[in-house]
Amino acid sequence: MLRPAARRAAAALALVLAGACGRTPAVDRTIVVGGDKVTPARLVDASAGLCEAKVAATTDPEAARATFYDRSHSALHTVARGLEPVDRALAAQLLEAKGKVEAELEAIPPNPSPADLAALDDVYRAGLGRLAITAPPCVE
Repeated sequence: MLRPAARRAAAALALVLAGACGRTPAVDRTIVVGGDKVTPARLVDASAGLCEAKVAATTDPEAARATFYDRSHSALHTVARGLEPVDRALAAQLLEAKGKVEAELEAIPPNPSPADLAALDDVYRAGLGRLAITAPPCVE
């Protein structure tokens, strides 16, 4: 017998997997991840936001900060919550990488590391993969 939290996690994962199948593209559907209703496209866009922030990090740290918080931050939390019941280690890795980038962005002046943003995107995309969602890597 599954505990209530495990049942909710299994149901959420089933919704994600169901969204990946069927006639209409998965990006058009709303799924529940970590208790939030989102579209897979929104979660994929967060990865693109990390890529954009990485590019901006060396020339415009304020733009990198704005992009991170506007496009990626909430999705990182959502995916971490969604990973918690299925892969705690990956959820922790995602939160640690996010925390490192946040600390760099909150420094005065902001000092984001392109390498840390890239590492965060890598672990984020791995997390999406565990939730049956695919996001392309950053284009160099």
